[in-house]
Amino acid sequence: MNDAERQQRDDVSLKEALREEMKRRNMSQSKLSKESGVGSTRLSLWFSGRYSGDNQAVADELQRWLMSVQEESNDTRALCAVPDWEPTPTAKNIVNVLKYAQRAGDMALVYGGAGVGKTCTARYYQDSYPNVWLATMSPAMNTVAACLERVAFAVGISEAQPSAIKTENAIVGRIAQTSGLLIVDEAQHLPVSSLEAIRSVYDATGVGVALMGNESVYTRITGGSRQAHFAQLFSRVGYRVKLGSPTAGDVDALLAAWQIKGRKSHELCKAIAQQAGALRGLTKVLKMSSMMTEDGQSMTFDHIQTAWADLGGTL
Repeated sequence: MNDAERQQRDDVSLKEALREEMKRRNMSQSKLSKESGVGSTRLSLWFSGRYSGDNQAVADELQRWLMSVQEESNDTRALCAVPDWEPTPTAKNIVNVLKYAQRAGDMALVYGGAGVGKTCTARYYQDSYPNVWLATMSPAMNTVAACLERVAFAVGISEAQPSAIKTENAIVGRIAQTSGLLIVDEAQHLPVSSLEAIRSVYDATGVGVALMGNESVYTRITGGSRQAHFAQLFSRVGYRVKLGSPTAGDVDALLAAWQIKGRKSHELCKAIAQQAGALRGLTKVLKMSSMMTEDGQSMTFDHIQTAWADLGGTL
Protein backbone atom coordinates (compact mmCIF):
# COMPACT_ATOMS: atom_id res chain seq x y z
CA MET A 1 0.00 0.00 0.00
CA ASN A 2 1.51 3.32 -1.06
CA ASP A 3 1.30 6.59 0.87
CA ALA A 4 -1.64 7.93 -1.16
CA GLU A 5 -3.65 4.77 -0.55
CA ARG A 6 -2.79 4.82 3.13
CA GLN A 7 -3.87 8.47 3.38
CA GLN A 8 -7.14 7.71 1.61
CA ARG A 9 -7.85 4.83 3.99
CA ASP A 10 -7.10 6.98 7.04
CA ASP A 11 -9.34 9.76 5.72
CA VAL A 12 -12.23 7.34 5.24
CA SER A 13 -11.85 6.12 8.85
CA LEU A 14 -11.65 9.69 10.14
CA LYS A 15 -14.74 10.73 8.18
CA GLU A 16 -16.69 7.79 9.62
CA ALA A 17 -15.59 8.68 13.15
CA LEU A 18 -16.52 12.32 12.62
CA ARG A 19 -19.96 11.48 11.24
CA GLU A 20 -20.59 9.17 14.18
CA GLU A 21 -19.58 11.89 16.66
CA MET A 22 -21.71 14.48 14.85
CA LYS A 23 -24.70 12.14 14.96
CA ARG A 24 -24.17 11.43 18.66
CA ARG A 25 -24.09 15.14 19.42
CA ASN A 26 -26.84 16.02 16.93
CA MET A 27 -24.33 18.35 15.34
CA SER A 28 -24.40 20.06 11.92
CA GLN A 29 -21.42 20.33 9.61
CA SER A 30 -21.55 24.09 10.14
CA LYS A 31 -21.18 23.59 13.89
CA LEU A 32 -18.25 21.22 13.30
CA SER A 33 -16.59 23.89 11.18
CA LYS A 34 -16.88 26.45 14.00
CA GLU A 35 -15.64 24.13 16.72
CA SER A 36 -12.76 22.62 14.76
CA GLY A 37 -11.58 25.82 13.10
CA VAL A 38 -11.75 24.27 9.62
CA GLY A 39 -13.48 26.66 7.22
CA SER A 40 -16.91 25.55 6.06
CA THR A 41 -15.95 25.44 2.35
CA ARG A 42 -12.74 23.51 3.06
CA LEU A 43 -14.63 21.12 5.32
CA SER A 44 -17.37 20.48 2.78
CA LEU A 45 -14.87 19.83 -0.04
CA TRP A 46 -12.78 17.55 2.18
CA PHE A 47 -15.81 15.48 3.21
CA SER A 48 -16.81 15.07 -0.45
CA GLY A 49 -13.28 14.11 -1.48
CA ARG A 50 -12.96 17.12 -3.78
CA TYR A 51 -10.54 19.26 -1.78
CA SER A 52 -7.48 20.12 -3.89
CA GLY A 53 -5.44 21.67 -1.07
CA ASP A 54 -3.49 20.06 1.74
CA ASN A 55 -5.81 17.22 2.77
CA GLN A 56 -3.40 16.07 5.48
CA ALA A 57 -3.54 19.47 7.19
CA VAL A 58 -7.36 19.36 7.24
CA ALA A 59 -7.32 15.79 8.55
CA ASP A 60 -4.86 16.76 11.31
CA GLU A 61 -7.08 19.65 12.45
CA LEU A 62 -10.17 17.45 12.51
CA GLN A 63 -8.31 14.65 14.28
CA ARG A 64 -7.25 17.09 17.01
CA TRP A 65 -10.87 18.21 17.42
CA LEU A 66 -12.11 14.62 17.59
CA MET A 67 -9.52 13.64 20.21
CA SER A 68 -10.42 16.71 22.25
CA VAL A 69 -14.18 16.01 22.32
CA GLN A 70 -13.61 12.33 23.07
CA GLU A 71 -11.39 13.28 26.00
CA GLU A 72 -14.05 15.73 27.13
CA SER A 73 -16.64 12.98 26.85
CA ASN A 74 -14.56 10.71 29.07
CA ASP A 75 -14.22 13.48 31.65
CA THR A 76 -17.98 14.08 31.48
CA ARG A 77 -18.66 10.42 32.18
CA ALA A 78 -16.42 10.69 35.22
CA LEU A 79 -18.62 13.56 36.37
CA CYS A 80 -21.94 11.92 35.49
CA ALA A 81 -22.67 11.14 39.14
CA VAL A 82 -22.17 14.75 40.24
CA PRO A 83 -25.32 15.79 42.13
CA ASP A 84 -26.87 18.95 40.70
CA TRP A 85 -28.57 19.72 43.99
CA GLU A 86 -28.73 18.05 47.35
CA PRO A 87 -31.38 18.62 50.04
CA THR A 88 -28.95 19.72 52.70
CA PRO A 89 -30.43 21.28 55.85
CA THR A 90 -29.52 24.75 54.59
CA ALA A 91 -30.95 24.03 51.13
CA LYS A 92 -34.21 22.84 52.70
CA ASN A 93 -34.34 26.04 54.73
CA ILE A 94 -33.94 28.12 51.57
CA VAL A 95 -36.65 26.10 49.79
CA ASN A 96 -39.03 26.78 52.68
CA VAL A 97 -38.36 30.51 52.38
CA LEU A 98 -39.05 30.43 48.64
CA LYS A 99 -42.22 28.41 49.14
CA TYR A 100 -43.44 30.90 51.69
CA ALA A 101 -42.74 33.88 49.42
CA GLN A 102 -44.56 32.29 46.50
CA ARG A 103 -47.57 30.98 48.38
CA ALA A 104 -48.03 34.06 50.56
CA GLY A 105 -47.27 36.53 47.78
CA ASP A 106 -44.72 38.10 50.10
CA MET A 107 -41.19 39.47 49.87
CA ALA A 108 -38.38 37.41 51.38
CA LEU A 109 -34.69 37.99 51.90
CA VAL A 110 -32.03 35.27 52.03
CA TYR A 111 -28.58 36.68 52.73
CA GLY A 112 -25.09 35.71 53.86
CA GLY A 113 -23.62 32.25 53.72
CA ALA A 114 -21.37 32.47 50.64
CA GLY A 115 -21.03 29.09 48.98
CA VAL A 116 -23.78 27.28 50.91
CA GLY A 117 -26.05 26.67 47.93
CA LYS A 118 -28.31 29.71 47.51
CA THR A 119 -28.03 29.84 43.73
CA CYS A 120 -28.22 26.05 43.22
CA THR A 121 -31.30 25.92 45.40
CA ALA A 122 -32.92 28.79 43.51
CA ARG A 123 -32.37 26.90 40.24
CA TYR A 124 -33.74 23.71 41.77
CA TYR A 125 -36.83 25.55 42.98
CA GLN A 126 -37.34 27.14 39.57
CA ASP A 127 -37.17 23.69 37.94
CA SER A 128 -39.58 22.22 40.48
CA TYR A 129 -42.42 24.76 40.65
CA PRO A 130 -44.49 26.65 38.05
CA ASN A 131 -44.23 30.38 37.38
CA VAL A 132 -40.83 30.84 39.01
CA TRP A 133 -38.44 33.31 37.40
CA LEU A 134 -34.78 33.67 38.29
CA ALA A 135 -33.07 36.98 37.50
CA THR A 136 -29.36 36.92 38.33
CA MET A 137 -27.80 40.33 38.78
CA SER A 138 -24.22 41.43 38.14
CA PRO A 139 -22.11 44.59 38.54
CA ALA A 140 -23.44 45.67 35.12
CA MET A 141 -26.92 45.97 36.65
CA ASN A 142 -26.09 49.29 38.31
CA THR A 143 -29.06 51.27 36.97
CA VAL A 144 -32.81 50.84 37.25
CA ALA A 145 -33.09 50.33 33.48
CA ALA A 146 -30.46 47.57 33.45
CA CYS A 147 -32.03 45.83 36.44
CA LEU A 148 -35.50 45.87 34.89
CA GLU A 149 -34.11 44.66 31.58
CA ARG A 150 -32.59 41.63 33.33
CA VAL A 151 -35.89 40.92 35.10
CA ALA A 152 -37.78 41.29 31.81
CA PHE A 153 -35.53 38.73 30.15
CA ALA A 154 -35.97 36.34 33.10
CA VAL A 155 -39.77 36.46 32.83
CA GLY A 156 -39.70 35.82 29.10
CA ILE A 157 -39.78 39.30 27.56
CA SER A 158 -37.05 39.21 24.92
CA GLU A 159 -37.94 42.36 23.02
CA ALA A 160 -36.13 45.45 24.31
CA GLN A 161 -38.36 48.27 25.52
CA PRO A 162 -37.65 51.94 24.74
CA SER A 163 -37.69 53.08 28.38
CA ALA A 164 -37.52 51.81 31.95
CA ILE A 165 -41.20 52.57 32.57
CA LYS A 166 -42.23 50.58 29.51
CA THR A 167 -40.01 47.70 30.65
CA GLU A 168 -41.67 47.82 34.07
CA ASN A 169 -45.13 47.85 32.48
CA ALA A 170 -44.22 44.84 30.33
CA ILE A 171 -42.99 42.93 33.39
CA VAL A 172 -46.11 43.75 35.36
CA GLY A 173 -48.34 42.68 32.48
CA ARG A 174 -46.45 39.42 32.14
CA ILE A 175 -46.40 38.22 35.77
CA ALA A 176 -49.44 39.81 37.45
CA GLN A 177 -52.05 37.34 38.77
CA THR A 178 -49.81 34.32 38.13
CA SER A 179 -49.21 33.37 41.79
CA GLY A 180 -45.59 33.23 40.73
CA LEU A 181 -42.26 33.96 42.35
CA LEU A 182 -39.53 36.30 41.15
CA ILE A 183 -36.12 35.33 42.57
CA VAL A 184 -33.50 38.07 42.32
CA ASP A 185 -30.11 36.44 42.89
CA GLU A 186 -26.83 38.28 43.53
CA ALA A 187 -28.96 41.21 44.69
CA GLN A 188 -25.97 42.79 46.42
CA HIS A 189 -25.04 44.28 43.05
CA LEU A 190 -28.18 46.41 42.96
CA PRO A 191 -28.26 50.00 44.20
CA VAL A 192 -31.14 51.03 46.43
CA SER A 193 -32.95 52.62 43.47
CA SER A 194 -33.03 49.26 41.67
CA LEU A 195 -34.19 47.47 44.83
CA GLU A 196 -36.99 50.04 45.00
CA ALA A 197 -37.85 49.24 41.37
CA ILE A 198 -38.16 45.55 42.34
CA ARG A 199 -40.42 46.62 45.22
CA SER A 200 -42.59 48.56 42.79
CA VAL A 201 -42.98 45.46 40.61
CA TYR A 202 -43.96 43.52 43.73
CA ASP A 203 -46.51 46.15 44.74
CA ALA A 204 -48.03 46.21 41.24
CA THR A 205 -48.28 42.44 40.76
CA GLY A 206 -48.67 40.79 44.14
CA VAL A 207 -46.36 37.96 43.12
CA GLY A 208 -43.81 36.69 45.58
CA VAL A 209 -40.31 38.17 45.45
CA ALA A 210 -37.18 36.64 46.97
CA LEU A 211 -33.99 38.67 47.18
CA MET A 212 -30.82 36.61 47.56
CA GLY A 213 -27.27 37.80 48.10
CA ASN A 214 -24.53 38.50 50.59
CA GLU A 215 -24.86 40.41 53.84
CA SER A 216 -24.58 43.81 52.14
CA VAL A 217 -28.10 43.28 50.77
CA TYR A 218 -29.52 43.47 54.28
CA THR A 219 -27.48 46.57 55.04
CA ARG A 220 -28.64 48.22 51.83
CA ILE A 221 -32.30 47.48 52.53
CA THR A 222 -32.12 48.80 56.09
CA GLY A 223 -29.73 51.66 55.38
CA GLY A 224 -27.69 50.40 58.31
CA SER A 225 -30.66 50.96 60.58
CA ARG A 226 -34.41 51.21 60.16
CA GLN A 227 -34.29 54.73 58.79
CA ALA A 228 -37.47 56.33 57.45
CA HIS A 229 -35.96 56.60 53.97
CA PHE A 230 -35.83 52.79 53.73
CA ALA A 231 -39.08 52.06 55.55
CA GLN A 232 -41.13 51.23 52.46
CA LEU A 233 -38.58 48.70 51.24
CA PHE A 234 -37.80 47.21 54.65
CA SER A 235 -41.44 46.87 55.64
CA ARG A 236 -42.23 44.83 52.51
CA VAL A 237 -39.80 42.08 53.49
CA GLY A 238 -41.86 39.61 55.48
CA TYR A 239 -39.34 36.80 55.87
CA ARG A 240 -35.64 37.35 56.46
CA VAL A 241 -33.14 34.51 56.80
CA LYS A 242 -29.46 34.99 57.53
CA LEU A 243 -27.25 32.07 56.53
CA GLY A 244 -23.91 31.29 58.11
CA SER A 245 -21.23 28.72 57.43
CA PRO A 246 -22.22 25.24 56.23
CA THR A 247 -23.60 23.08 59.02
CA ALA A 248 -22.28 19.61 59.77
CA GLY A 249 -25.51 18.27 58.29
CA ASP A 250 -24.86 20.19 55.05
CA VAL A 251 -21.44 18.61 54.65
CA ASP A 252 -22.66 15.13 55.60
CA ALA A 253 -25.46 15.31 53.00
CA LEU A 254 -23.03 16.41 50.28
CA LEU A 255 -20.52 13.67 51.11
CA ALA A 256 -23.28 11.05 51.09
CA ALA A 257 -24.37 12.22 47.64
CA TRP A 258 -20.80 11.90 46.39
CA GLN A 259 -20.44 8.53 48.14
CA ILE A 260 -17.33 9.66 49.98
CA LYS A 261 -16.22 7.07 52.50
CA GLY A 262 -13.54 6.85 55.14
CA ARG A 263 -12.89 8.87 58.27
CA LYS A 264 -9.83 10.67 56.88
CA SER A 265 -11.68 11.70 53.71
CA HIS A 266 -14.63 12.99 55.74
CA GLU A 267 -12.41 14.99 58.06
CA LEU A 268 -10.55 16.56 55.14
CA CYS A 269 -13.78 17.44 53.33
CA LYS A 270 -15.27 19.00 56.44
CA ALA A 271 -12.13 21.10 56.88
CA ILE A 272 -12.32 22.23 53.24
CA ALA A 273 -15.99 23.17 53.68
CA GLN A 274 -15.06 25.54 56.49
CA GLN A 275 -12.76 27.55 54.20
CA ALA A 276 -13.88 30.66 52.32
CA GLY A 277 -15.47 28.74 49.42
CA ALA A 278 -17.65 26.64 51.75
CA LEU A 279 -19.70 23.95 49.96
CA ARG A 280 -18.98 25.52 46.58
CA GLY A 281 -15.26 25.11 47.15
CA LEU A 282 -15.71 21.56 48.39
CA THR A 283 -17.77 20.68 45.32
CA LYS A 284 -15.00 21.98 43.04
CA VAL A 285 -12.52 19.76 44.86
CA LEU A 286 -14.77 16.71 44.57
CA LYS A 287 -15.34 17.33 40.85
CA MET A 288 -11.61 17.41 40.23
CA SER A 289 -11.12 14.35 42.43
CA SER A 290 -13.70 12.40 40.43
CA MET A 291 -11.75 13.11 37.24
CA MET A 292 -8.65 11.54 38.78
CA THR A 293 -10.31 8.19 39.39
CA GLU A 294 -10.26 5.23 37.03
CA ASP A 295 -13.51 3.66 35.80
CA GLY A 296 -15.32 2.02 38.70
CA GLN A 297 -12.87 3.39 41.26
CA SER A 298 -14.09 5.29 44.29
CA MET A 299 -12.58 8.58 45.37
CA THR A 300 -9.94 8.20 48.04
CA PHE A 301 -8.33 10.50 50.56
CA ASP A 302 -5.33 10.86 48.24
CA HIS A 303 -7.54 11.95 45.33
CA ILE A 304 -9.23 14.61 47.45
CA GLN A 305 -5.98 15.83 48.99
CA THR A 306 -4.31 16.09 45.58
CA ALA A 307 -7.26 17.95 44.07
CA TRP A 308 -7.34 20.36 47.01
CA ALA A 309 -3.62 21.07 46.59
CA ASP A 310 -3.97 21.47 42.81
CA LEU A 311 -6.67 24.09 43.38
CA GLY A 312 -4.31 26.00 45.65
CA GLY A 313 -5.91 24.98 48.89
CA THR A 314 -4.11 24.96 52.25
CA LEU A 315 -5.38 24.07 55.67
